[in-house]
Amino acid sequence: MNASQSTGRLLVGLTVVALLGGCATGSSPTLIPEPLPAATATASPAPTPSVVVTSDVAYESANPVLTPGVLDVYAPAKAGPWPVVVMFHAGGLDKQSLHSRARRVADLGFVVFSATWGAGVPIPETCEQALPITSQGACAVEFARAHAAEYGGDPATMIVFGHSFGANFMAAMIAFARPQASAGCLGSTTPGEIDALVTWEGDWLLQPTTKPEHWDERLAADPTLMDALTPWKNLPEHKDLKVVMLVSEHPYSDINPDRPLPDPEATDAFFAPRDPSGVLRRQLEANGALADGNLDLAEAQELLFSILEAQGNQVSLDVMPGSTHVSLSDEGWDVFLAAFPKAAAKD
Repeated sequence: MNASQSTGRLLVGLTVVALLGGCATGSSPTLIPEPLPAATATASPAPTPSVVVTSDVAYESANPVLTPGVLDVYAPAKAGPWPVVVMFHAGGLDKQSLHSRARRVADLGFVVFSATWGAGVPIPETCEQALPITSQGACAVEFARAHAAEYGGDPATMIVFGHSFGANFMAAMIAFARPQASAGCLGSTTPGEIDALVTWEGDWLLQPTTKPEHWDERLAADPTLMDALTPWKNLPEHKDLKVVMLVSEHPYSDINPDRPLPDPEATDAFFAPRDPSGVLRRQLEANGALADGNLDLAEAQELLFSILEAQGNQVSLDVMPGSTHVSLSDEGWDVFLAAFPKAAAKD
C-alpha cells in the first residue's frame, strides 16, 4: 500500500526502560494448545499443540550496564526448518507484551524469539547510554541465529520486528546500523545478515507527540544522540533490505494527540537538533506533512517510506484496519500476520 493511503494518526514510542528483576535461566517448554471448537469441546480429545514455548532463556551471561537479557522462544511443533523472527517489545514493557503476537506468528511457520531489552537503565540521555541498549538487542539477534536450529529454525532467513520504540530504537537500528553485540552475548559478537525488517509504528523522529521537551533537552545537550537512537544516516548502506511497515488505523484512540507546530519558530525549534541538514524537513514538506501545523507519527512513517522507496528498497506501508497502537482488530490481525510471510518471501 502506498504511504499516502495511511489514514491513522500514530503513537509516539513509549519510554525505553522496562524493569526486569534479574536474569532467569531457561525453563521447561510450555505447550500452548489450539482452542477446541465450541460445538465439539466436550466430545473431542485435546488437540496436539501447534506451538511449543520455552520461557526465560538467557541470551547474555553478563552485562555491565543492563540486566542480562532473557527471551522466550515460540517454535512450531512440526519439524522445520522455519524462518526466524526476533521480536522487540515497546519501551517500558517486556517480552510478555508480545506473547499473543509471537505465538500467532509462530503458528504461521516461524521460530520466534521474543526478547526483553533495556532493563536496568534510565531513558538514554547521552550517546554513551544508548549504545549498550542497542548492543543488547544485537546480542538477542545473534543468539537467535546461533541457536535457531535447536528449535527447528533456519538462520538463513533472519527477520527482526519491533513495536513502537522497539521498532525504531531496537529493530531498525539493528537492521540498518548493525551494532556489535554486547560483550556478554551467548551468541556471536559479530553481526550477521538481516533479511527483512518489520515495524509497527516506530518513533522515527524521537517523541514528536509526547513531551517533546524531554528529547529537546537531551538532543541539545548531545546532538549525536539522534544518530544513536535513529537509523536515518545508515539507510543508504542497506538498499537491499526488505522493509514491511505496519501502521494502525486509529492509534490515537488510546494515546495522546499529535504534536502541534503552530508557528515557524516552533517548527524550527523542533527540527534544529533532529535534522540539522534540513533534509528530513524538506521531505516532510514535499509530502505535505507540515501543512496542517502538526507533526504526527503517521507523517514520520510516510517520510521513512518515501526515502526507502526512492533509494530502491523493497518497502511497503500497510494499514491495520480498526486497530490502535496497542490493540488489533480481527482485520488488523490479518494485516499484521500477513507481514511476516511477506518479509520472508524470496523475491
